[in-house]
Amino acid sequence: AALGCASAPPRAPAPTPAPAPRRPPAVSPSAPAGAPSALDTLLRDDLAEDHAFPWSATRPLTWRDFQGAPATEGSEGAMTSYTLYSAWKCRGETFEFRVIAGFRPRQSWVKAVVLNDSVQRRTVLSHEQTHFDLAEVHARRMRRTFGSLARPCAKSDAELSALARRL
Repeated sequence: AALGCASAPPRAPAPTPAPAPRRPPAVSPSAPAGAPSALDTLLRDDLAEDHAFPWSATRPLTWRDFQGAPATEGSEGAMTSYTLYSAWKCRGETFEFRVIAGFRPRQSWVKAVVLNDSVQRRTVLSHEQTHFDLAEVHARRMRRTFGSLARPCAKSDAELSALARRL
């Protein structure tokens, strides 16, 4: 989702569609212990393809992260773009789910007027960080919901995708 920073509601769809939740092919049972799971690799690849990075409590946003071209119209001083990257798989009745809140630098931007004002520079960045923090809250909500599903492996990809979209 892309979020602006004005009193208007957020724009409907993100400028670039979010990757669809997907199920990767089954991982070989001979995969070495401690190796990243297929889901972790899939999501890491999705983040890299989108030039995004995951939310982290130890890595706050900086203005250098906002690499997109600012809008020429509108009152927003900055815009944060993020996507919730998700994937799942079943091995028998064992369900594995991952979701990552990813910041999208190339679609996020800041106007020079914000950067040139010391008060706005600090307060607007804090505001944008809050948008990204809320994306992580949403990712945690998805983890909790998917983790509590009854018999998720009995559900189709379409049913799981619909649930992910509704959350």
